[in-house]
Amino acid sequence: MTDQQATWLTYLQVTAHTRPFLLKCYDRLDSKKAKEHAYYNAERFIYGIKLGEEYLTAAAHTPLSVQPLLYYYSLTHFLKSCLLTVDPGYPATAKVLAHGLSTRKRKKMHYRFLEDDVRIQPNGLFPYAAKHLFNQSVEVKKLSMDKLLRPLSFMKPIYSLKGKATAEAEIPELLAQFAILYNLSMLVRYEGEWWGEMEQLRDREDYVFIIHFLQYAPKQIPTLISTWLRDQSTASMD
Repeated sequence: MTDQQATWLTYLQVTAHTRPFLLKCYDRLDSKKAKEHAYYNAERFIYGIKLGEEYLTAAAHTPLSVQPLLYYYSLTHFLKSCLLTVDPGYPATAKVLAHGLSTRKRKKMHYRFLEDDVRIQPNGLFPYAAKHLFNQSVEVKKLSMDKLLRPLSFMKPIYSLKGKATAEAEIPELLAQFAILYNLSMLVRYEGEWWGEMEQLRDREDYVFIIHFLQYAPKQIPTLISTWLRDQSTASMD
């Protein structure tokens, strides 16, 4: 993350800056209660950004087995703050608070992470963010880990070492990282034995891909969030 991107996230963590920013966002939405929403949502917005950063910081000082869970929660809070800029009433119902993704809690024998997938649910944070942050309706019903990882710029070196070609992204990078971290967090929560063996034995191809992803994703998350919010600010001035 550049100094400018970090400064932008810091700048938005003060209500005196956040309220005018949100007001511009809501004026662009032609909200009749733009000023009222900007006033009441400012602290919620700031709290989401702050929690996102705190989870990232905490993850850097925890064992590998805990990191996916903290990174997932970090991105979740960041995305919720982003959603407040385009939906002043978020969350309108409890349905949108679900993950929006699902996967097998108990994996099959000889499980391989790259071959695993997550299924997209009709309701929840993932489809809601796709629609409201990126104006996309994800047509596919499931997303494979390999197809999500392969297009990420920081994953290309590890794929090239394995002699595997890169691929076009099916979804925006923020959503791809959210889905990957969701699945990794589920492994941490429900497949502790598999995770422990992978970490200790390092005899599976999955290991290098997971470690490489976890090394770079936390650097990319605040960058992607800062860039998205900066673009939102610029759009609000048009």
